[in-house]
Amino acid sequence: MIRAVLDTNAHVSAALMPHGSSAKIILAWHQGKFTLTACPFILQEIGEVLRRSHIKNKYKGITEEAIEALISYIGEFAIITPGKVSVQAVTTDHKDDHILACAKEGEADYIVTGDLHLQRLKEYNGVSIVSLVEFIKFL
Repeated sequence: MIRAVLDTNAHVSAALMPHGSSAKIILAWHQGKFTLTACPFILQEIGEVLRRSHIKNKYKGITEEAIEALISYIGEFAIITPGKVSVQAVTTDHKDDHILACAKEGEADYIVTGDLHLQRLKEYNGVSIVSLVEFIKFL
């Protein structure tokens, strides 16, 4: 089965926009079309981003309980890597290195992201880096 790492922005977008491209990818995961791979960094960053005051003010459904439920759900049903692999490949945004490390450690086939720093790489260590729309078309 295909393994994919969704960048933090894809998870956050799915939580905020239940009819967007990210939500379609999460639905495909629920339907068993691919195996989701994540890491402690991604889970932590999802929480950090969703807890930002401007997001909580704009999206009233993003409660602390909803954030914890989302993180717990991903933690329970995705493959969670230990987060012990280190990568230094994206000089413009070192947070992106965590996504690459997750894919490497989790033996992912794809990284799905809206992040242009990652998309410009197109491939890393045998992992294809694609946009959300590209991944939906692939599925």
